[in-house]
Amino acid sequence: MILKMKTINIKSYNMSSESFCILPFVHLYAQPDGEIKPCCIAGSYNKPLKYKGNTIEEIWNSEQMKDLRKDMLAGVKNKACDVCYKKEERGEDSPRIKYNRSNNWTMPEVNEHFEVPPVIQHLDIRFSNLCNLKCRMCNHTFSSSWFEDAKKMYGGVVEDSKVIKVSETIVEDLIPYMSDIRSVYFAGGEPLIMPEHFKMLKWLHESVEEYFDEELQQTKKKLHLHYNTNLMTIKYDEVDLVNLWKDFEKVFVSISCDGIGPIGEYQRTNFDTTKFLANLDRIKAVANPSYTSGGPGKRVTGIQYNFQYTTTIYNIYHIFDFINFMIENKYVESSDSIDLYYAWSPQPTSINNIQDKEAAIKFLEEGAKQIDSPKTLKEIDQLIQFIKAPRGIDEVELVAFNKKLDELRGTSYKDIKTGINNG
Repeated sequence: MILKMKTINIKSYNMSSESFCILPFVHLYAQPDGEIKPCCIAGSYNKPLKYKGNTIEEIWNSEQMKDLRKDMLAGVKNKACDVCYKKEERGEDSPRIKYNRSNNWTMPEVNEHFEVPPVIQHLDIRFSNLCNLKCRMCNHTFSSSWFEDAKKMYGGVVEDSKVIKVSETIVEDLIPYMSDIRSVYFAGGEPLIMPEHFKMLKWLHESVEEYFDEELQQTKKKLHLHYNTNLMTIKYDEVDLVNLWKDFEKVFVSISCDGIGPIGEYQRTNFDTTKFLANLDRIKAVANPSYTSGGPGKRVTGIQYNFQYTTTIYNIYHIFDFINFMIENKYVESSDSIDLYYAWSPQPTSINNIQDKEAAIKFLEEGAKQIDSPKTLKEIDQLIQFIKAPRGIDEVELVAFNKKLDELRGTSYKDIKTGINNG
């Protein structure tokens, strides 16, 4: 589809402004419950936008998305994107900045009504909430395993269905708009157990243009895949997914793991350390950890992986144990291949609500003295700055939430060192 209205002069707008992000012009995101947002970390639009009842074209040029594009081109910071803007105010590198840096995108023509042709260059659809884990910092919207606990914790606010899907036909709906697809981000739930993921992966494997890579002396499919997976499985119906990944130009596997052994199994209920490490060994055999084969100006291809450590009040005191484990067991060469993030929701898991802020900050500052990676030091500083942020809840609510979750799961925060006082 080509929009035949008068196009605006993009050059008259400041695309390097502090408000502009390329994603609303090239990207589509949907949560498992069907809500459409600017991206996976963005807030809702003032008027919520749902997949149900709309076509891809209607969503792509909805009033919500057109207003967002207009604001971004005018230098206005739209409230839906506050997460990035506030990260930047704290001196952090936001996803907005990272996406704008990439040369993978082509800015489309924008007409006078801020419509753009519905051609998806980057896709991030959370097909469903199907998940094999129930992480303490997650919820039923993103994990089917949370269903029973959520009903007991929150009552009537939980959806009736354990497994929530964007649509039964979502893959078929998307395919006609993916003629210029450059990258796909698969997350969940847990994407590797979703039938929709496997259907989409098979279609991409069969349909994406191939080329002969002179440098690699191999035929590759010109597409970048990015995964966020808990790596509790790497097969689908006995199909080894790694063997399919090998045919794509680049596959980046972000492995979500927040601790090995008891702490990882506490934060991520149903996490199995033995199974995880076996799957990690399979990945390691065919892939390189990030930051080892790349570098400024150097082309990166093939399968890469890194770790995403989501810092909460539960595992904040185990960060350096995790880094040391991964280095000592040669899964990474340095902490550069470990991204330290923090959860900001639900509030009782968030480190800005930790009970003893001074102790947590001192722990991070002392541990940082043993780190020589500028990247990791910057991430540790970001954790410290977030700890210093105002509390969102009081200590009574924090303790009550975690005691209730422990009761439901037969666990105890007193069995491990956490940011919850043991009194």
